[in-house]
Amino acid sequence: MSASNKNINWINAVKALCLLAVFLEHSKNYYGGDISAINPLYLPFYVNAFFFVSGYLLFWKQMSEPKILEGRHEYMTSGGGNLLLSNIVYRIMIPTILFATLEYFPKKLIKGDGIDVASLLYETVGGLTYWFTSALAVAELLFLLMLLTRIKNIWFYVLGALLLTSIGKHVIDGGFSFVEERGSFPWQWKHGLICTIFMAAGGLYWKYEALVRKVMKGWVAFLLLVAFSFCSIYFFDYLYSGYMVSMLLIHPIGVLWGILASVLLIELCRHLPENYILTFIGQNSIGFYFLSGALPMTFGIICKKLPFEPNIGILISIWVMTLSIAFGIVAIINRFAPWVWDIRNVKNVRKRNCNI
Repeated sequence: MSASNKNINWINAVKALCLLAVFLEHSKNYYGGDISAINPLYLPFYVNAFFFVSGYLLFWKQMSEPKILEGRHEYMTSGGGNLLLSNIVYRIMIPTILFATLEYFPKKLIKGDGIDVASLLYETVGGLTYWFTSALAVAELLFLLMLLTRIKNIWFYVLGALLLTSIGKHVIDGGFSFVEERGSFPWQWKHGLICTIFMAAGGLYWKYEALVRKVMKGWVAFLLLVAFSFCSIYFFDYLYSGYMVSMLLIHPIGVLWGILASVLLIELCRHLPENYILTFIGQNSIGFYFLSGALPMTFGIICKKLPFEPNIGILISIWVMTLSIAFGIVAIINRFAPWVWDIRNVKNVRKRNCNI
C-alpha cells in the first residue's frame, strides 16, 4: 500500500476537519462571536492532529522498507532522506515564503501597520508569518537528523522528541530568543521543538496501529469520547494551558490530552464515508492553511464595521464564506499554477506546454 496521504480517506478527513476548525477559530479571533461552549471540544485536536498525522506519514514513509534498509550515504544522496529534505524545502519552506510575501503588503494595509524591510524579511524568509508550516519544517528537519542514525527502533525517535520538547519547554519558560521581540525567529523554532512530541506520537500510532484499533472499539471508544468531552469542558483552563502549541503553551497532561484528542478524531474519521469536499480540502491542506489567516482577517475586519454586535450568525457566515473562497482559490491554483505548491512542478508544466 502506498504511503501517499492522497489515497487514505481517514487522513484526508482528519486534515479537513482540522482545517474547518482552524477557519472557525481564525474567524472568531478576527470578528468575535461567542463559541466558548464548543472551544474545549475542538481546540485539543485542531492543530495537534495535523502534527500527529504528519508524524504518522513521516514515519510510515521513512521507516518502512526499503527506505529503512538504506545506508546513511544512500539515504542522503538518492534515497528517502534526500527525498524528505527536498520535500521540506520545496513543499513546505518555499511555498511558505511565497505566500508570506504575497500576504505581507495587503495584511499591513488592512491592519494599518507600517511597512519596512526588516519586518518584510522577518515575516517571509524568516518564517514568522505561518507558524504551523514553519514549525513543521523545523520538526521534520530535526527528525531527519535523527533518521541519519539509521536506528530502526521507533522508541529512539519518541525519546528524542521528548528531549526536544523538554528543551523547547525550558527555552520558552526561560524567555530566550535569538532576536528580541521576534520570539520564535527563525522559522518558529520554539514551536518546532515542542510539536515534535505530537509527531512522534503519530509515528508510535503508525507502529502500533493494529493494537490501537483493536482496543478502540465499541464501548471503549464511546466511553473514551464521553470522558474526553466531559473532562475537556470541566478542566478546560488547566488542559488548555498544556496543548496549545500555537501559543507555546505545553505541559505533560496537556500533551497526552492532545494525543488522545487526535486518536479519537482519527477513529471518528475512519467511519466517515468518502466525501468530495473533505477529500479536496485534505489533499490540499497546505493551500487551505495559507489562506486560513488572510481570508478570515479580511472578512472579520469588514464585518466588525457592521452596525451589529458580533454574533454567531455573522460568524458562521464568515466561516462558510471564507472556506468557500479558499476552495475556489485552491482549485484555480491547482488548475493554472500547480507549481505554486511545489516549484519542481514547473518542469512538468513546461513539458506539457511544449507538447500542446
